[in-house]
Amino acid sequence: MQAVSLGRKTAVARRIIVTLDGAESKLGYSRLDRAKLYATRKRLPLDADGNVCKRAELSDDGSMLISSGMTGQGYFDDTARWIPNKELVGLDQDGKEVELQPSTLDKPQVLTEVEPEALLDSTTANVYMIEPDEIDEALRTALDAGKIYRFDFNSRADYHMETAYLVANEHGVFVLLGDTQDTPWCVLEQPSLLADADDEEDDDTELDFDMF
Repeated sequence: MQAVSLGRKTAVARRIIVTLDGAESKLGYSRLDRAKLYATRKRLPLDADGNVCKRAELSDDGSMLISSGMTGQGYFDDTARWIPNKELVGLDQDGKEVELQPSTLDKPQVLTEVEPEALLDSTTANVYMIEPDEIDEALRTALDAGKIYRFDFNSRADYHMETAYLVANEHGVFVLLGDTQDTPWCVLEQPSLLADADDEEDDDTELDFDMF
């Protein structure tokens, strides 16, 4: 029997591409989670016949049972009108429409060297393990020396561009993904003053035992 090709294309994994001083590095990546670090166990709810139950949620008005995947293509508005995802737009805090940010995968992103404080001032939402496909030797040397680099990252087109930090240690090369956090510094407008011993209240507040 001869195998016949049906013309199906094999999906090619997309990569992170970064540049340092004009030299390009192509990085494969995979998400680092607790399962990879510590392994995991999963509890499966079963029905009376031993079949695995599927999670579902009841709509607010109780008229619809929503199962996994049903909201992946669109949403219902307050008037029960169906709105597909392609018609949705992003809004900022003031209700103004924001621009759609493209995916950065397979597109070169310029690396910017930063101090460790920049990484400490950011929130880390995800960590990716890097598999260097074609990493520039100068970049690898800089990472091994403890240097940290920042670049823009967006796995798919959406309305929020995230900030990524490229770091390395004895265990490998990693990308820490999150947002820069601007922490305000709070000080008192008028510093409090400690009273001197001479300014303490007079002894007339003490008890006079002759009163008893």
